Amino acid sequence: MLVWWVSFNGLFISNSTPLFTFSGISPTLWHAHEMIFGYALATVVGFLLTAVMNWTGENSASGKPLALLFFLWLVARIGYLLDMPLAWIALIDMSFIVGLFLLFFLPIYRQKQWKQMGLASKFFLLIIANALFYASSLELFSFASYQLSHQSLVASLFLVLAINVTMLRRLVPFFTEKAIGLPPFKDNLMLDRLALIGFFLLLVCIIFLPHHWSVSALSFALGVVYLIRAKNWYHAKIWGVILLWPLHVSYAFFTFGIFLYGFANLNLISESVALHSLAAGGIGLLCSAMLARISLGHSNRNVFSPPKGVVWVFILLTLAALARVVMPIVFPSQYMLWINLSQWGWILAFMLLTILYIKILTFPPEPKNTGVLL
Repeated sequence: MLVWWVSFNGLFISNSTPLFTFSGISPTLWHAHEMIFGYALATVVGFLLTAVMNWTGENSASGKPLALLFFLWLVARIGYLLDMPLAWIALIDMSFIVGLFLLFFLPIYRQKQWKQMGLASKFFLLIIANALFYASSLELFSFASYQLSHQSLVASLFLVLAINVTMLRRLVPFFTEKAIGLPPFKDNLMLDRLALIGFFLLLVCIIFLPHHWSVSALSFALGVVYLIRAKNWYHAKIWGVILLWPLHVSYAFFTFGIFLYGFANLNLISESVALHSLAAGGIGLLCSAMLARISLGHSNRNVFSPPKGVVWVFILLTLAALARVVMPIVFPSQYMLWINLSQWGWILAFMLLTILYIKILTFPPEPKNTGVLL
């Protein structure tokens, strides 16, 4: 995000010579690609590769295979900053995505965990979407264009969102029940099916019928479904639990973003605003909250006693998302200000998260703390 702040201001404000050329692709495309594949997918990988070992009982994503996957991810990220040839980056990054799919899919296949095939299929579709992005950027198609690269990234974002929404469906009610001491929420199968099928149809329409009226119709209908589910899971006591309320706010940004995408498809607002409600608000808060929680549980610490300062991480990320999504709609003349405030809100939030968790991730807990594992 710091690199993006430097590039954004150099590109759109000062018109100075760029410090980074990102292997020849547009800085805005680099920003979108790295936030999807460099950040959002990486956090999803950490969560789901751990989960698949619990589901299947296999020790698949550990040791050398996991180290290789991390190495491929890291080299692809650094490659853009060092202006490595794009073809090399494409090969390395695609190897990362394929490796991710195999580490997730093979244990499921061997153990016949067919109910997880939906998640595996999303990873497979991400391979295709990322391949289209690189093929377009490398001009392998005669019709390759910025628009094709952009559309492949929008499809990639919605695929990652589909994974995140699946995670939220499992985590928000469960964590709310446990943290507040509520009886289990009753499953609403009709809402769950509408949410699942509606999101799939929206993704299909975004890919194959961009700017068609059906995209707006589905967005508005799906937003209503998400809103009802958010109301069903809400409880006033969530605001007293530091690692819980960000999940609800994340879900709220997802819901708001779906509505906004319907308006963006009608050219009433910028598509960027809608996408950042889904990404900066939804994914940003979800992934940071899960990172903060899982880092405690997996290091044998009490997940109900996070560092006190972590609340400011979530406050900063919420304010950053509001600055990026709401303020450009209300005060569009100050657009550049809102972008800069949003960027720095994100930068400061993750700097603080790093400072608060570096000791947790590098030192064992005190012997007196028995921990509450997740």
